[in-house]
Amino acid sequence: MPSGWLACGTLLEMICRPVRREENAVLTLSSIAGLLTHPGTQAMLLLLLALALAALRRVRAASVFTGVALTWLWIASSPAFALWLQNGLALWPPKAADAYATADAIVVLGGGVLPDAVADSPDDEAAQTTRLGFGLQLYRAARAPVMLLSGGDQARHMARDLENQGVPARSLLLEDTSANTHENAANSAGILRQHGMETVLLVTTDIHMPRAAASFAHAGIRVIPAPTPDPGLASHAKWWPNRAALTLSARCLREHVGIWSYRWRGWTWTPEETAVHADRMATPSLRRA
Repeated sequence: MPSGWLACGTLLEMICRPVRREENAVLTLSSIAGLLTHPGTQAMLLLLLALALAALRRVRAASVFTGVALTWLWIASSPAFALWLQNGLALWPPKAADAYATADAIVVLGGGVLPDAVADSPDDEAAQTTRLGFGLQLYRAARAPVMLLSGGDQARHMARDLENQGVPARSLLLEDTSANTHENAANSAGILRQHGMETVLLVTTDIHMPRAAASFAHAGIRVIPAPTPDPGLASHAKWWPNRAALTLSARCLREHVGIWSYRWRGWTWTPEETAVHADRMATPSLRRA
């Protein structure tokens, strides 16, 4: 049916667009894992397997794999499934900047941009949707006297943006050698200890926070999670597929794999080890990470 082909075409476009963004990236183990955990990649591999089976005249098996691929892609592209995955990772609800306790420093992990709204209105809701924007809100709310910007070459770009918004250079610390969350935590912990700092407000996205907070706690830093919310999907029909839901599902699945991988590598604690080292946690809820 024409409508069926149209639906397949839309779903295939949703597969290909995220993958094209990786063309210029270096194929590290992390990026390969990210591609393999993407539902679009998984569906494409199943469809290729179905084609191979069809070529071998295994029509029934090919039909089964085709059905599984399209069903999985439909489910992963639905807002209901994406929000279910997100709720399993967003352990700390976002709050206004002035609602947080004070800390020695605000640590902002690389990612996102500084929204224009910050310059005109520090309390604008748009400022809370990016890591750098919310970090600036926390600083303006006097939650900490120093901001540590962590994340490869992004740290210098973030510092330049903050200086343009009036943050003095003496209030900024840079960690510009890390390439992943583990290195964010390990390298930042060294800088913080050099300056006699123990407790930080950690700013990253809500779904990334469990892995990030656990990594910093494992590095010996007391963490107050200060997450930024992911864009909502409330305006979409729960089970009608769309690209935003597919992207959110892919990011959440990658985070779940990342959490498991970090524990397996010894970069974070298991739940049992976390309970033993609970004195390094600034909030009891972090023990669930």
